[in-house]
This record gives sequence, C-alpha cells and structure tokens, in this order.
Amino acid sequence: MAADYTPNHISGSERFISVLYAVVIIAIGVLGLTTGDLLIPGRRTSGPTGVALQGPAAWAMYAAMVCACAVLLSVVVDHYDRRDNEIDYRRFARIGKVLGWCLFFLSLAFYAFGVGA
Repeated sequence: MAADYTPNHISGSERFISVLYAVVIIAIGVLGLTTGDLLIPGRRTSGPTGVALQGPAAWAMYAAMVCACAVLLSVVVDHYDRRDNEIDYRRFARIGKVLGWCLFFLSLAFYAFGVGA
C-alpha cells in the first residue's frame, strides 16, 4: 500500500502566497501590539479607519492571527513532508481554523463589551 502513495505537490506560487500572507499577517499583528492599537480595517465599522483593538481584545485578535499563519504555513510544510500523513495536516488546519475563528469572535466580543478598555 505504501508503494502506491505519492506525496502532495503544491505549486510554487501557492507556497509563495501562503508564506507572504503569513508574514504580512504577523507583521500587522506585531506592529499593532507594539503601538498599542491593533487596527482591523473595515468599511462599515467605527470611523473611516476601522476598529482599533487594545488590551485583551488585541491579544485575542493576535492569537487568531497566529492561528491563521499556522494554517497558511501548514500548506507549505505539507508540501515538503514526504510521509503519508495528509490527514494529520487537514486535521491541524481544521482545528487551527476553528480556534482562529473562535479567537476572532472573542476579540470582537471583548471590544464590544469594553473588556480591558
């Protein structure tokens, strides 16, 4: 059965885009945490600039951003991993997405209810 296995092939452009998005997301998060305002841009939010998260809301959003980066980078790691364990990467991505979305909405709840403000 192992002889029939062929590892995943992810195109170079998809790997590049995944790494680029991960770097941009982390850079935005680190910049926001160091300045004290993690800015989430939006068209229909408070003012023309979006929502500025502070305190626990910013940290929860940063944790969601880290989850997003982990999911993006798991695609790249899966490409280079030649073992027959794609199901593990899919499970990791699913858990990362669920956790990331939960943290995202937790962050918005912190912002809405003024936790740590």
